[in-house]
Amino acid sequence: MINSQPGATPLSFTKAERLLHPNEFKRVFDNPIKKIHSEHLLLFIQTGVPEQTQARLGLAITKKKVKLAVMRNRLKRLSREIFRHTAPTLGSVDVVLIVKKSYAKKTDLNDELTHIFEKLAILFPAISI
Repeated sequence: MINSQPGATPLSFTKAERLLHPNEFKRVFDNPIKKIHSEHLLLFIQTGVPEQTQARLGLAITKKKVKLAVMRNRLKRLSREIFRHTAPTLGSVDVVLIVKKSYAKKTDLNDELTHIFEKLAILFPAISI
């Protein structure tokens, strides 16, 4: 994985690895090449733009689905952490994660996210040069 910021650690989560702008989210939502459903999550996947060399993550965790800010922030932190560890094995893809309903236990979330990102790594492997 290539880090665009000087001094970034190999497992950091830089701005280059995030979907930040509404037009980036719109591109993924409008033409996903793959959707992955689970009990609590929905992932939209789109191939990256030509100059992109790494996987990028966007999070859409709304107050309507997860009422408490504490839980929304926990979901975001755990999602970013698991993605950060999986990203080196992914190819050039953009992933938007949507929460369908709230979680009761942290372990359920951890297991479900890990399973989904491992599945992503199999579907969209990184190309070794």
